[in-house]
Amino acid sequence: MKWTRNLRFSLRAINRSRMRALLSISGVAIGIAAVVILIGVGAGAEREFQKNLERLGENLLAVNAARTETDALRGSSQMYQTLTLNDWEWINALASVERAAPVADGGRTLRVGRLAQSFTILGTTPEFAEVKKFTVIAGRFIDDEDIAQRRRVAVIGANVVEDLYKGEWPLGESVRIGNVPFTIVGILKKKGLNPDGTTDDGQIVVPVSTALRRVLNKDHLSRIFVQAVSKLAIEVATTDITAMLRDEHGYDRPNYRDDFEIQNQDMLLATQDEMSGSFGQLTLGLAALALGLGGVGLLAVSLLSVRERFGEIGLRIAVGAMQRDILIQFLTEAVLLAVMGGIAGILFGGGCVIIGSQLTGWSMLLTWEAVAYPFGISLGIAVIFGAFPALRAARLDPIVALRSK
Repeated sequence: MKWTRNLRFSLRAINRSRMRALLSISGVAIGIAAVVILIGVGAGAEREFQKNLERLGENLLAVNAARTETDALRGSSQMYQTLTLNDWEWINALASVERAAPVADGGRTLRVGRLAQSFTILGTTPEFAEVKKFTVIAGRFIDDEDIAQRRRVAVIGANVVEDLYKGEWPLGESVRIGNVPFTIVGILKKKGLNPDGTTDDGQIVVPVSTALRRVLNKDHLSRIFVQAVSKLAIEVATTDITAMLRDEHGYDRPNYRDDFEIQNQDMLLATQDEMSGSFGQLTLGLAALALGLGGVGLLAVSLLSVRERFGEIGLRIAVGAMQRDILIQFLTEAVLLAVMGGIAGILFGGGCVIIGSQLTGWSMLLTWEAVAYPFGISLGIAVIFGAFPALRAARLDPIVALRSK
């Protein structure tokens, strides 16, 4: 019954000072809404990163040609030219590797009628579509026959379709890559931006044998994309590939340096974790500032309420109320104000997240953390900033309090 009575007294006290209570609730609500929005933005960014990472491919490794040491006198460096199709075949045969796709790439000008624009020409094999999760939305991807016969066929990305063909599907049409005519046999589905900000949608995929001989005029690869048999096998695949390439490229010769680099998705995840940590610190700082302002407002309102109700406090003590009763009453008022502010802030912040994601196109996500954490914080605000006024009221001398009535 005491809790019911205290709750009733607290509600009456809040109702008597509606404007002051509203200001206190608003201060807490603004701080809570800021936390909800910041958590929503962070959760949305993390989800978007994971989606982009999945679009890159599962259990993915990239064996890249390494860069030579910079010539201090000339101030220049270049990529090693030692990755070959033989390396790809050996990697593809490893037990820890599900499949591998060689890549030879370079920038070339595409000409369609009077239009000309530079794009990335990418020579590869049929495995590339599976390793990198490319989807053909029209026509077909390159096949083994294209590789064996060095056919001049091309599969174009979504940006090429938009830039050169104004969105129309040019299946079967001819396009000149440099001075070599190619027939378009497929169109790739748009993938969007990668986690590092680059895009694969501006590529023209051709058979690797054709790219090396007819387009790029070279005999080495830029990189080899590798898909491990499982996530647990990524580290094993990295070790196997490193040992194999070192052996094939002359590890035992004097002054040997690795002429390749192996990257995996863990590096991207580490970068994302670092970014998340920085964003989390920023979120924590802004949230602390917003909640601190709301807490100070609650503290000021509670102190003013105690000061104005000295007579009421003294009368209650005179008729038998104990210190803990006074303490619980004023603490209950602070909790009610903070909870109402917390609920209002969660509703407002949640609405901003939902509406903002639809209007702006930003990736924002309303998660259970965005609701549970702020609600818990609002209770913490009540306890921290409401305790001092409640203690002051409980310790008030009843004679002094009655004289002030």
